[in-house]
This record gives sequence, structure tokens and C-alpha cells, in this order.
Amino acid sequence: MRPRPGRPWPGRSRAVPAMSGSRCRPGAPPPPAAGARARAGKGGSPAGGRRPAAALPPDCEERTGDGARSCPMNEIPAYPARLAGLHAALMTPYDAAGEVSEPCLRQLVAAVFNQGLDGLYVGGSTGESLLLTTEERQRVFRVAAEEGKGCGALIGHVGAISTREAQILARSCAALGYDAVSAIPPIYFQHSRAAIRDYYAAIVDAAEGLPLILYNVPAMSGIRFTLAELQDLLGLPGVVGIKQTTNDMYQMEQLHRGFPGLLLLNGFDEMLLAGLVSGANGGIGSTYNVMGQRYRELRRLVLAGDTAGALAVQSRCNAVIDTLLAFGVFPALKYLLFRLGIIRTPLCRAPMESLTGGAIDRLDAIAAELAGELGR
Repeated sequence: MRPRPGRPWPGRSRAVPAMSGSRCRPGAPPPPAAGARARAGKGGSPAGGRRPAAALPPDCEERTGDGARSCPMNEIPAYPARLAGLHAALMTPYDAAGEVSEPCLRQLVAAVFNQGLDGLYVGGSTGESLLLTTEERQRVFRVAAEEGKGCGALIGHVGAISTREAQILARSCAALGYDAVSAIPPIYFQHSRAAIRDYYAAIVDAAEGLPLILYNVPAMSGIRFTLAELQDLLGLPGVVGIKQTTNDMYQMEQLHRGFPGLLLLNGFDEMLLAGLVSGANGGIGSTYNVMGQRYRELRRLVLAGDTAGALAVQSRCNAVIDTLLAFGVFPALKYLLFRLGIIRTPLCRAPMESLTGGAIDRLDAIAAELAGELGR
């Protein structure tokens, strides 16, 4: 149900506190000097040069008139180091009227960086981007940039049904000083692989030199790229990496093996450990909004060689994810953020359902547990 204007939202939300002091976690890097953010340049090579790709696995062979041969070697542009690591897929909070709430969005950005995460992935699936207007998406980009600059990496998801809209959004990210853009493939209509390649090339052209991170999410896009098709897209000038949101860890390892200089970001939170040991050098996740500290510890343990310890942390995260799945991940995450006092309503954008009833005991118990971890 929706509350009437002027009436409090039902349930037991904590009061939204005013943030004071630094917006960033202790020890966060200072804002970069003007113009210092790495750009790919019109030729597609960001500051730092290019890293050559290794030979691809045998299943990426091309057939020619002379028989089989290895795919041509691609060069992957060297990505800015700040793009590796763990980035929260930022949610989009709404007010009681269902409009984007700038105050709550600012609170959320601060809350994410206070967990020590490396950056934000703004306007992706978790942000309900395809349910927002172009102007709303630009507004979210602006607010996240204003609140998050100097705290960590900013990656703007600009994927859209139309190439023109994706280009508009890419230009917005460039103007706001984002570190990179990212995009799902164009969805709904059936497109040839050549048309999809042209779509990504057009985004690179519009992004004014920002690096591009492909977003491979077959479960939601309906597009399943083969390794050879991904190789072709990775060969586009300006493409530096891929957000790999798939349970195909074999393909993850193949990408790591075939492109050792690739920015390879894991997309499924419940499989972060599997992704890291399969070659990912970071991750982007929805539940990082509320469990960022757990995922930081998981990655630290992996880097330290303590796989058993990392598995124990992954299991703690997955116990929460099990419950979120029972209610719908995005509505349940909004509910947790609401209970934690970070946002003022648990609304999602229709037709996505919202959890707007009274207290939900299983989620309230999780909120109480996380409140202790987050110091709220």
C-alpha cells in the first residue's frame, strides 16, 4: 500500500540520520585533480597504455579456407587501477510519491562508502535504470557524482534499448567526471551481433574517452555471448573490461586466461568467491549496499590464500541472500535499507513489486544483525 501524503510510511524504520564529517571512509583517496581521471582517448587507449592479450583457448579458433587458426590477438587497453576491486551496484531510492529521492540517494552513497567499498556502479539493474526516464537517470548520475567524487571509482551504466539514449547517458557521465561507463547489450528486439557491436562502438564514441566495461548478463538480457563473440567486443577500442554476471565460471576462467590484462568483474554476489578464484579482479553487487564489509573481508581472505576462511564469509553472505531471494532481491534490499534508516521508503518503481506491508520478521532479523555490523 501507499501512504497518503504527509503520513509516515508504515513499519519501524530507523530515523534517517544527518551525515556529518567526511562523506568517504577513513583513508579514502583525495579527489583527483581536475582532468586527472583516466580517459581512453579517441583512439581507445586510456592513460597507462595497452596490455596485450594472451592466446585464447582452443574453442576460440576461426575457420578459414586453410583450416583452423587461432583468433587474432587483441590488445586490451590498460584500465585505471581504481576500477578493480568491489563496487556497490547502487539502488535508487524513492519518496512516498514514487519520485527519485535525492536526500536518500545521498545518504545511500555515503553509507556505501562508509563500508570501505572501492566504488559505485550507478544506474544498473539494481538501480532499476530501465524503469526510469532518461532525465531521471541523468539526475541519479549527477547526485551520485556530487556525493561520491573523491571517495572511490564511479562507473555509470548507460545501457538502453536505443543507441541514441545510451549515447546521451554516456555524454552525461563524461561531463560529470565518471571513471568509466558500462552497458548491457540492447534488449527486447532481436539484433545481429554486428548491430550489437555497432551499439557498443557508438557508446565509446559518445563517452568522450571514458573506458567502457561490457555488461554480460544473459539471464536478464536474453543474449548469450560465446567466447569468440566476447572476444570480438573486447577488441573494440576503448573497451577495457567486462562485468560478468553469469554462473558460467568456465567462461570466466577462459576470459582470465585469454586476456590477462582484462578488467574482469564478477556480477553474481552469491558466487563472488567462485568468481575471484576463477580470475575476476573485483566484483559489482547489489547486496554490497548492505554487506560491503563482509565482501571486503572475503576478498581479503582470497588474496591472502585463505580459501576456507573466504568460503565461511561467502556462506554468511549467502544465508542472507537465501532470504532475499524468497521475497525478491530488489524489494527485499530496499526493505533492509529502509529498516536501517538509510532510505525513507522501501518503494520500487512499478511494475516491480514493493514490500510495503508491516514488519517482516525474517528481514527485520537480518536488518538488526546488519545494523550492528554497520554501527547504525
